[in-house]
Amino acid sequence: MIDLYTLSSASPNIRKASLMLEELGLPYVEKVVEKNSDGSSPEYFRLISPNGTVPTIVDHETGAVVFESGAILLYLAEKTGKLLPTELKPHGEVMKWLMFEVGNMGPAMGEIYHYMLKEPEELAEAVLPRYKTKVAGFCAILERQLDGRDYLCDDFSIADIALYPWTVALEDMADVNLADYPRLSQWAVRISQRAAARAAR
Repeated sequence: MIDLYTLSSASPNIRKASLMLEELGLPYVEKVVEKNSDGSSPEYFRLISPNGTVPTIVDHETGAVVFESGAILLYLAEKTGKLLPTELKPHGEVMKWLMFEVGNMGPAMGEIYHYMLKEPEELAEAVLPRYKTKVAGFCAILERQLDGRDYLCDDFSIADIALYPWTVALEDMADVNLADYPRLSQWAVRISQRAAARAAR
């Protein structure tokens, strides 16, 4: 059994972990972390996840504790031997798109979220255009990658799981019109129709 630590409200990072668990058919239990009144994580959770961030998983079968969504995807793929090729070249293809999410799309969308909700309006107005432009550029890169293929690396993989949850927030947060990226839009619909995506949080 796997414990999946989440918040009461879903987020793209939480959705990555729950989608992965559903795709693999692994039994798991959600454990909601209640923040302290000052917004910090409770001490018991910091002993599990030193940065106090969700998602975090505890795998009772192996004793592994894994935080950071990209690390969770890798751990579960390697545990099950699924959604991550073992041959060197296709493995490298999936890894580079996973790292593209970890190093680019995820952080940029995180900055947009922060400045939209946590900073004064005048500061947000000065900073947000930069990040929204970056995200639009990332969407153009994904659009090119999806030319002639259903998934980012031909076969469905952890790269798709890592990037898909952000498409739900692109229009509201980043002012990205998915209709401007038809292949990316079709890819998102394709994933949304998978049974695991319908079951995931």
